[in-house]
Amino acid sequence: MAEYDLLVSGGTIIDGTGVPRFIGDIAIKGGVIAKIGRNISSALAARTIDAKGKIVAPGVIDPHTHYDAQVHWDPYCTNSSWHGNTTVVVGNCGFGFMPCRPEDRDRYMAMMESTEQVPVPALREALPWNWESFPEWMQHMREIPKGINLAAFMPLNSLMIYVMGIEAAKSRGATDAERVEMARLLNEAMDAGAIGFGFSYLNDQNSHKDVDGSPMPTDNLCIDDAIFLAHVLRERGEGVIQCLCELPPGRVANRDAVEALARASGQPVLLNIITPVDAIPEYHRSLLDWLDRMEAQGLNIYGQAFVNRSWNQLRAVDFDVWQSTSPSFLEFTIARTADRMTALAADRAFRARAVGEYDPMEWAGAGGPLETFKLVDAQGATRFAKYNNTLLGDVAAAEGVHVVDVFFQIIAESGALADFRTTMATSEDPVKSAEILRHRRVLSGTSDGGAHIKFHAGGQFATDNLMWLVRDTGIIPLEEMHYHLSYLPARVFGFANRGALLEGMAADLYVYDMEALGYDRDQYETVHDLPQGDWRRVCRAEGIEWVVVNGEPIMKDGQDTGVTPGRMISVRGVHADLQLLDELPLAAE
Repeated sequence: MAEYDLLVSGGTIIDGTGVPRFIGDIAIKGGVIAKIGRNISSALAARTIDAKGKIVAPGVIDPHTHYDAQVHWDPYCTNSSWHGNTTVVVGNCGFGFMPCRPEDRDRYMAMMESTEQVPVPALREALPWNWESFPEWMQHMREIPKGINLAAFMPLNSLMIYVMGIEAAKSRGATDAERVEMARLLNEAMDAGAIGFGFSYLNDQNSHKDVDGSPMPTDNLCIDDAIFLAHVLRERGEGVIQCLCELPPGRVANRDAVEALARASGQPVLLNIITPVDAIPEYHRSLLDWLDRMEAQGLNIYGQAFVNRSWNQLRAVDFDVWQSTSPSFLEFTIARTADRMTALAADRAFRARAVGEYDPMEWAGAGGPLETFKLVDAQGATRFAKYNNTLLGDVAAAEGVHVVDVFFQIIAESGALADFRTTMATSEDPVKSAEILRHRRVLSGTSDGGAHIKFHAGGQFATDNLMWLVRDTGIIPLEEMHYHLSYLPARVFGFANRGALLEGMAADLYVYDMEALGYDRDQYETVHDLPQGDWRRVCRAEGIEWVVVNGEPIMKDGQDTGVTPGRMISVRGVHADLQLLDELPLAAE
């Protein structure tokens, strides 16, 4: 028998800890890095990857995804695994499918479609619903094939609805008895492998709204209920809290809540999100300064960055991020169907009201002012086809009407099927972006992978960070970037055996050609790979040759290999991602 299962030979190793790069070999046995050295003979390995001239780096860890559903029909969680992601976190923003009573399943699926745009027909076909509790869901997840590793927050919306009921969860705080029961269930979930709890707290400003356009339970929760649960983490001495509570440029800034959660829990709290706003550079700097002040007070708070050059490519019938910009756009969004949206857009009185309510400053979180949206394809609106690939602001000027009016005219004439693209969804200022990402208390990520699949793809964030901020501008050293992409999030989450290429750690890594690294920056690709042949938008990787999870190659040049070595990982107990030593096989769950 071969001494090693896999040898990655002769690559430039970036180990993730921040130490300088070096050329070497990585020998893997039983899913664990058994040896790092030079001139390890390929004769000792059952299989060898020739990495000469390539970068070998730890697999990317993405703290913010929504692959809870997609992993059931796509075990590789693409786009993310195409781009070197080997571990993703689900249950973010308080959304998930556990715990769930049988009578609430349709409601949970409808909410997941309304908030994260995961289609209900796909959910109905793919989810077996062989669970009610979090531990039962976790056992189910351990049993299904997974190409990459997943970790899960307890989603607080689900927990509140399970204990309080949907109407009570949306309209009042928890009673003392309900708080005690939620704490019990959180303890039960963490015993089973949950890594903490996640929720959004954006009041009525969150674009992630319920099916009727009202806020989700956690957005208007009594914050003392969340603080009560934070004490569970303090008592256990483990876990992380994720809180979406910040909307640029400071439209919502519930930082006091994050501070209170950090004081109550004594554990890491992730503030979502930090992103640069070109017109207001002092905005992101105020957040970084706040993180410094919190650290000086002994609070373990991290910001989660949304720092990559991504965009939304959308049809109105699939998009919802603009619903918090005005009452008229909320009404338009919750119309839901192309026919009802078309009827509203054709109504002159509705268009006039929408024009009167329009405030471009409210559109920062919707991809930028409507003037900066580009008409990609007018579809059936033939009168506007001559404006394809033109900004809506320029279309409005040419037509002599307000930008909101011309937008709704296009919607009405295309049957809500015209295709648009944002051009200001994220900043393309590398200096501001690097300033955020290099802060010691900022995590990269926020791909939202698995969500918003008909207008967004975010799994390429690490590829973009490497291309843009390392290779093309040279602002961030390669070693520092991989520290932020892998080692730092692993330490924050308590994944003791992940995030670095060190002997005794799990063999999660990827091999790429720095010069060839890239993706299509002009448009997303449309693929029909959902259940029932439904479609989504994707962004494929270029220049990434191999992705390895737990010692098994899962991707070769963007094609999956058919193996599924991924695990559900956690931080403590019988299901913990244990620190492994020497050449021991990766511990069984």
